[in-house]
Amino acid sequence: MKRLLLAVVLLAATASASLAGGSYLGIQLLHAEADLAGEFGNGFAPAYDHSETGIKIEYWNMLTEDYAFNGSYSFGYFSEENKPGTNASSGAGKFTYSQRSWSVRVGGDRVVKLGDRTSLFLGPGLEYWNGKAKFEDDTPPASSYETGSVSRISLSGRIGAHMMIGEAWGLTMQAGHKIGRASIDEAGAKSTWWPSSLDASGGLLFRFGGY
Repeated sequence: MKRLLLAVVLLAATASASLAGGSYLGIQLLHAEADLAGEFGNGFAPAYDHSETGIKIEYWNMLTEDYAFNGSYSFGYFSEENKPGTNASSGAGKFTYSQRSWSVRVGGDRVVKLGDRTSLFLGPGLEYWNGKAKFEDDTPPASSYETGSVSRISLSGRIGAHMMIGEAWGLTMQAGHKIGRASIDEAGAKSTWWPSSLDASGGLLFRFGGY
C-alpha cells in the first residue's frame, strides 16, 4: 500500500506539470512526532509519543498564480540500540527499540511571490498517519514485541518558502502544527486520544513550467 501511495504522488507530480499553472516537486528531510501505543501484557494499550525523522515527497499544482493544491507522502523512522555496560546484570543482552510510520496529506496553499526567485506559502491540510513500534531484547531467553498500528487523522497548518537557485531547481522549507485523533485496537485493548505536535521539513525543489 505504501508503494502504491508513493507511485500515485509521483505520477500526480509529473502529470500536473502539463497544466497551465505548472507545478513544484519537493524531496525533503522530515522531523515530526510519532503517536504510538501498545498492549504490554496488562490488558491496556497506553499511548506515548516519540520523535521521528524521515523522507517527504511533496508536490504543488499551481491552480492560479497565487493558489496551489498540495499533496505529500512521508515515511518516518527511529531506531535506538542499547548495549549492556559493566554494571548490567549478568547475562544481559542488547536491547533495541525501533519505530516506523507513513502518512499522506492533502491541502491548499496561498502563495505569495517575494521576487523572481522566492515565494512564501501557507495553508491548511488534512493528514492521515499510521505507525507502529518494535521492542527487541537479546537477554536470554531472547524476546521481541511489535505493537499494533496506530491510526491518526489530523488537521494541520504550515508556513514555508520556496527559493529557486537555478531556472528549474532550488530549495524548500516549512514548519507546521497539527492536532488530531489517534486510536489503536490491539488484543482487545482499545485506546483513543487527541494529540498535537509540531513538524518541519526541508530539501530540494524542482519546478516544471508555469508560474
